[in-house]
Amino acid sequence: MKTPRTCLPCPKIENDSYDWYARHSAKLLEVQHKKADIIFIGDSITHFWHKEDCNGYGEEIWQEYYAHRRTLNLGYGFDRTQNMLWRIQHNELEGQAPELVIVNAGTNQFSITQNYNGDSPEDAFAGVKQLVETLLQMLPKSKIIVMAVFPRMPEEINQKINTLNALLREHFDKKNDRIAFLDINSKFLLPDGSFNEALYVDRCCHPNKDGYRIWAEALEPCLKAENL
Repeated sequence: MKTPRTCLPCPKIENDSYDWYARHSAKLLEVQHKKADIIFIGDSITHFWHKEDCNGYGEEIWQEYYAHRRTLNLGYGFDRTQNMLWRIQHNELEGQAPELVIVNAGTNQFSITQNYNGDSPEDAFAGVKQLVETLLQMLPKSKIIVMAVFPRMPEEINQKINTLNALLREHFDKKNDRIAFLDINSKFLLPDGSFNEALYVDRCCHPNKDGYRIWAEALEPCLKAENL
């Protein structure tokens, strides 16, 4: 059986509002002098939480919850699982032994561009699974939180996300004492189950300050359970 491209490490695929290779170089320097207790790995949803070389939509929430903690943000706008695999295999975790890693990956597998024609939910799942398995091997003492991919528009993408999340839940939920699956998607929906646009900066996928607060508050019990 052919290995899905979602599992094959590769560097930048897309151009975004920042310099991908410059960010990678900066992170290689950062890990040389920072020993993080908490590491976030993901795409623009993670990247834009902290105003480093991006919009920083959730900066106020980041400062409130994480500025006083030893935290490393390894979110890159427009990254897919294969990009995240490449980065961690090219020294972004060098010298790190965090207590907790939060993975929020998979939504960009369904983002179709001139450079990428999209993946099936099954291939997206394979990529997230490969990423988590690689993290378990590289960080043998760390615990990992696998986030359900947040709701986004349009609906045809959201249907794929729902299928991906069902696969993630089935595989990760309560199967390994080092892994927790965290699904907070109901908090991003209105009572009738529709998309709550008031929690996003756009109708696509990026939370605003209120959306990031929901995520941070949901993570707090997990962090406190690890005395972080």
